[in-house]
Amino acid sequence: MCSSENRGVHRGVMEVRSVGMTRAMQGAVGLMAMGLIHCAQAPAEGEITYAEAPTPQGKHPLTLDIRVPEGPGPFPALVFIHGGGWMFGDLSTYRGAIENAASRGFVGVSINYRLANESKDEGGALSPWPAQIEDVRCALRWLSANASTFKIDTDRVATAGGSAGGHLAMMAGYAQNEPRFEPTWCPHEESVAVRAVVSFYGANDLAAVYDTSEEWWVRAYMTRWLDLPDGASTTDDAARFADANPASYLRTGPKIPSLILQGTADTIVPPQTQRGFRAAAEGAGQDVSITFLEGVGHGIDAIEESNRAIDWLSTRL
Repeated sequence: MCSSENRGVHRGVMEVRSVGMTRAMQGAVGLMAMGLIHCAQAPAEGEITYAEAPTPQGKHPLTLDIRVPEGPGPFPALVFIHGGGWMFGDLSTYRGAIENAASRGFVGVSINYRLANESKDEGGALSPWPAQIEDVRCALRWLSANASTFKIDTDRVATAGGSAGGHLAMMAGYAQNEPRFEPTWCPHEESVAVRAVVSFYGANDLAAVYDTSEEWWVRAYMTRWLDLPDGASTTDDAARFADANPASYLRTGPKIPSLILQGTADTIVPPQTQRGFRAAAEGAGQDVSITFLEGVGHGIDAIEESNRAIDWLSTRL
């Protein structure tokens, strides 16, 4: 059965005009046409391929999911980036969040990016760092190229994400001027500037999370994703960790506001790493706020994340 929950969402629209057709017939044909369109597109939920990224085993399609508020626009855009340790997850994590964003006057976007869980024939991750930030940048370029179609105000774009997605949201903001992360393969040329960032329990100080996380698998995921040997050290491999660390770009990156939501009972991303990140940010002249959620672990409801992000962004975009 086709869903009708996507009112106000960008969909294909078919207009039926025919000389000599009665109004009733026009209405019936129009309803059937719209029904076919919704039935055909319902599984995709607005999913669009924004690019095809290169890998050693061929091209990898990259998709995003988008929701647009009703009205003439243009609207601010909030780009959600899913978590999963850079290894797992997909854009469906934030499907409800982008619906909620659209209902509150934001173009809501959730993106997929290459994950580090697939292996090359000779071993190691098929798409290690910096593939993920390249994909995020390409998605932002797609927003710029399609801004008029989706009623996006390109001067009011923010990124947000949870866990690994929070890390990538921060990188999209503070490292946005670093040329080595440009996706030279991306078919879209001009990007949009990220004006604000919201990180939900993100690995914002990558090296600190690696060294202090209570969960053993965090280090296993990071070494695979960073293409480092098991048991890698943040001292011996400092350059590699620094390259992927948002904290490395606080002084050289643009001055943009960011919000961190962090549970006090998080054993994956220890709360003290966020305090250290904020101290470094303040020393670099950045505006970073932290909201600590008492007794909360690693993760909150995606709709709550969306609402907290929009409440904060409404006075900053």
